Amino acid sequence: MCSISFLVLVSISFSTFLLSLNFMLNEYCVFLEWEVVSLNSSSIVMTFLFDWMSLLFMSFVLLISSLVIYYSKEYMMGDININRFIMLVLMFVLSMMLLIISPNLISILLGWDGLGLVSYCLVIYFQNVKSFNAGMLTVLSNRIGDVA
Repeated sequence: MCSISFLVLVSISFSTFLLSLNFMLNEYCVFLEWEVVSLNSSSIVMTFLFDWMSLLFMSFVLLISSLVIYYSKEYMMGDININRFIMLVLMFVLSMMLLIISPNLISILLGWDGLGLVSYCLVIYFQNVKSFNAGMLTVLSNRIGDVA
């Protein structure tokens, strides 16, 4: 799973980098609206903004996370739950992507809270007392930062 995740993230990173160059040279900007729920006359719509800067940031985030996955393959060689770790890293990347391409405050907060939750899960990954204490410190500092 590590090798597949690494190759997929590197290829997507390279393609979004090229796409960001195309968007920058041609001055493109794409708004994508996704209707999540439609009930009677009301609907919930998620809007995503793709411009050259968001695509460039996404390519760097994907490249860095692919390197994290690549190095974790050797660093965590004897771990039996490495697939869970890879899934947590991919969820972290997904939350980061939501944070990058969100043009409104509600979806930015969804991405930010997703980052906080997944970072807590990554901190307590090894499930010992030190990890739980560090996880609680992470949660408290995130909440203090959110209030401030």
